[in-house]
Amino acid sequence: MSDNIGSITKWLARLVAMDTQNGTGDEIACARMLADALARHKPDTLICETAPRSRGKFDSGYVYAGWGKAEVLLNVHIDTVPAGAGWTGDPHSLRDAGDRLIGLGTSDIKGAAACILAVLEEHAPKNLGVLLSGDEEHGSEIMPEIIRRGHYGGPKLAIVCEPTSLMVGRQHRGMLAYSAKFAGKGGHSSLADITERPLLDAARLGTAIGDYGDQYLEYGNETYKGLCTNIGYLNSDGAYNVIPTETEIKFSMRPPPGDSVANRARDLEGIVKDKAPNAELTQIVQLEPFASRNLKAFDGIFKDNYETTDLPFWTEAALLSEAGVNAVVFGPGNLDQAHKPDEYVLKDQLLGAAKLFEQVIIGDDLSA
Repeated sequence: MSDNIGSITKWLARLVAMDTQNGTGDEIACARMLADALARHKPDTLICETAPRSRGKFDSGYVYAGWGKAEVLLNVHIDTVPAGAGWTGDPHSLRDAGDRLIGLGTSDIKGAAACILAVLEEHAPKNLGVLLSGDEEHGSEIMPEIIRRGHYGGPKLAIVCEPTSLMVGRQHRGMLAYSAKFAGKGGHSSLADITERPLLDAARLGTAIGDYGDQYLEYGNETYKGLCTNIGYLNSDGAYNVIPTETEIKFSMRPPPGDSVANRARDLEGIVKDKAPNAELTQIVQLEPFASRNLKAFDGIFKDNYETTDLPFWTEAALLSEAGVNAVVFGPGNLDQAHKPDEYVLKDQLLGAAKLFEQVIIGDDLSA
């Protein structure tokens, strides 16, 4: 299997051809296709279900297949970011460019799913769970529902696939984001001294949030120093001579491993209550940081052949870890190629991932 790029390419072409752009694509259709593919390998457990989400044109879906008592879970998300502008070809048509394969989701992270499916064609799984799940790229509403339903096999170990260039991701920051909306009756700027000023109120809130973040610039270790506090959006319907009737500000932070996103949420909500009591506050996302519970437990899988890394991006390993699963992050592809036009994955990385997944799927010699 380790040198069979043809089978991997076949599966990757099929996956890329399915539009699973988060919010507009059909993740349920992809999950059902994958359920049919996994059924051919006679799993002891096969679950394919839909799950609701609050955004987008469609609900999402997932498929779980289990063979025996799952000791290891392989998890890959099947959704992608929107294609956006700048592609030199059809994003949903896989292109072979010599040392790489180009297409939407190749790097993040359909390449990993293709590797798993290719390996399953040649080897009977042993004590394995495979979870292919939707809605990771914007909010991760589906994984908590999968965990609530218990449709992940309850494994000891989980490999959550993301583009890590075949390094073992051991930890990453959490994520917290809000929208605050302000309203007033608006009017001519000559009345600004006696009229509600929603844009000014929003700007003052942004300053207070920024000041809070600045207090923690030296917080944490060298890898994850600070809270990454960001004021990312400020918009209104006003002009230099028009008092706005409405304004919205969006802000976020990314607390480091070991910190509590829940505590940061209480702090930020307290700032809003104090500085902007009339704001309409909406939480966009609240996701805890991640650190592998016991990295040494993966020694039997990765041995001494793989480097570890501290990841700059959030993953659903955090959710599985909160559920009690010892997880790491690993996969073919690189963050520099993901989320951009002409996204690609190197063939050598696909083959390297397939070799690792082959060992996990066979289930031999995985004890640390």
